[in-house]
Amino acid sequence: MVYNGDEVSALVVDFGSYTTRAGYAGEDCPRVVTPSFYGYIDTPEGESSTTNGNTNGTAQGEDVIMGDGEEKTNGDSTSTSKTIRKYYVGEDGVGVWRKGMQVDNFMLDGVVHDAEPASRLLNHILHERLGVDPSEHPIMMTEPAWNTPKAREQLTEMVFEGEKSPALYFGSAGVLSAFAAGKPTALVLDVGYTHSSAVPVVDGYALRAGTMRQPLGSELLISQLHSHFTQPSSTRSFPLSLASRHLISKRDPQPEPGLKPNPILREDRLSETTPSWKRWSENSVIENWKESCTEIVNYKGFDFNTSKDLPQVLYEFPDGYHQYFGEERYRFTEMLFDPKNYFNQAIEPPATLRTVTNTDHSHSLKDLVPLSQLVHDSIMACDVDVRAALLQNIVVVGNTSLTRGLIERLDVELAALMPSQKIKIHSPTIPFERKYSSWVGGSVLASLGTFHQLWVTKDEYEEHGMNIVHQRCK
Repeated sequence: MVYNGDEVSALVVDFGSYTTRAGYAGEDCPRVVTPSFYGYIDTPEGESSTTNGNTNGTAQGEDVIMGDGEEKTNGDSTSTSKTIRKYYVGEDGVGVWRKGMQVDNFMLDGVVHDAEPASRLLNHILHERLGVDPSEHPIMMTEPAWNTPKAREQLTEMVFEGEKSPALYFGSAGVLSAFAAGKPTALVLDVGYTHSSAVPVVDGYALRAGTMRQPLGSELLISQLHSHFTQPSSTRSFPLSLASRHLISKRDPQPEPGLKPNPILREDRLSETTPSWKRWSENSVIENWKESCTEIVNYKGFDFNTSKDLPQVLYEFPDGYHQYFGEERYRFTEMLFDPKNYFNQAIEPPATLRTVTNTDHSHSLKDLVPLSQLVHDSIMACDVDVRAALLQNIVVVGNTSLTRGLIERLDVELAALMPSQKIKIHSPTIPFERKYSSWVGGSVLASLGTFHQLWVTKDEYEEHGMNIVHQRCK
């Protein structure tokens, strides 16, 4: 069987904190982009749930289950009864309202920490979305530079034992992003959903000494925006509902910007909505606002004294509230470049943050550094002989890096930090190449004819065990 020729196409799967990407090696973009969030419903064994039938809805207007929920029987530590857990993954998972459905994410700090829902999502992607037989396709999976052996072993079992794939390889996300940019040596700055990371790559290998990360990303930005929108402000005398379209029965657009909306909510759904789904839906509303409105002040940084002069943008929320947003567009993104000053003035500064450095401990806000300082510290931690090459090949990727003005601000601040150095920042202009850069790099690598030597075959795995995976995928 030829894995890299015309006979068999390799598959590339990229688990991310916000979305999971998958597709065929050799193609320009992934065929499947699906949420990494999943829904689940726990019911006592023997009891039926109105949301567990393949019906066209009930009298309350519940949505159809799309067939990607599966059952799992767990022992209850506090009683002898058992519960059946039904999973809902993919685009029709959390994106569909269901009575009593909880929402969670199987990723933690960029690492797969809950293998069960991850395996359900992988099965859904391969069988339902791509429509392939996994036993006929080798699979390349991406992993962060700080991936744990436990997480890698769980993914290996998922591919070989669960999906019966004939071959597997793990590619470092930082290295693959450098390959996608056509640079074997580069400093990859990934500004993603849960964290920002700086990974120096030299001749195709990630340097652990210079790999650094911290929890500055969309998740923290959205949490601050959530606190802002759900409280009255100087320009708004009432909190916003942040209700998603799933919970709105009817709305009347306000004739003037800034007026309080009066949507008619679906009372039948409100009482059956779980706090986790409600928070997820509110965060999705904020995410859409962030994608449309946020911007970064290019040069001098955000200043409250001059914030009234900043350009405004009109935006409408699902409940009908619309307003011209000005200083909010710039104030919250300032945490990426001046986190200490921002959180000193923040509405609700978090007490601790997960995994700011390469340890597994929580850290306080004083440990946060700007993106420019993260790049500087990562390069300074590398050997002096490679610093000049890294500075001239800074690759910026990640969905949050698409925030307008980020690249220009990073360039200005790096020049101020290292005035005597020549600095060159490379950032793909096509949005999907920046958002899915590690997948694109994996697609390039897995399609090379010389790559077939690196695959870990199922026969090798059965003969040598997990050690062969750790030895081959470094």
